[in-house]
Amino acid sequence: MDIFPNWTVLPIIFFLIVLLFFLSRTFFGPMAATLAERDKRIGGAQREAEEIRHSLQAQEDEFNHRIREARREADRQMAEVKKAALESKSVIVSAKKTEADATLKSARAEIRKKTEEALGQLERQSDQFARQIANRILKRPTSSQPTRV
Repeated sequence: MDIFPNWTVLPIIFFLIVLLFFLSRTFFGPMAATLAERDKRIGGAQREAEEIRHSLQAQEDEFNHRIREARREADRQMAEVKKAALESKSVIVSAKKTEADATLKSARAEIRKKTEEALGQLERQSDQFARQIANRILKRPTSSQPTRV
């Protein structure tokens, strides 16, 4: 028995080695390089996406911070406007109250004056009415001097 049953095994092994070398150069090498490049691009894209995500998160945080600050400022300005409006209202109400008090005082003085005039006129007329009533009751003229008791 021979160790090698057939000498054709050696050329087949040789051709397999040549084929393996040829395939590794023409197929497996470029495919491995293509896969490595793809992995590199995927990793770069993932890093870039992560950087963009962090950048967007920072921008969102900044935006939210600015919104909070703007709201605080708006609230502060609203409080100032409200305070100024209340102060203005207080001044206007005080001025109108003073004006109303002056008008009321003037009206009261006018009413008092007219009341005194009306009372004086009624007193003068009451003497005349009393004489007229006395003349009608007595059916004769009476003296023009009133008699006071």
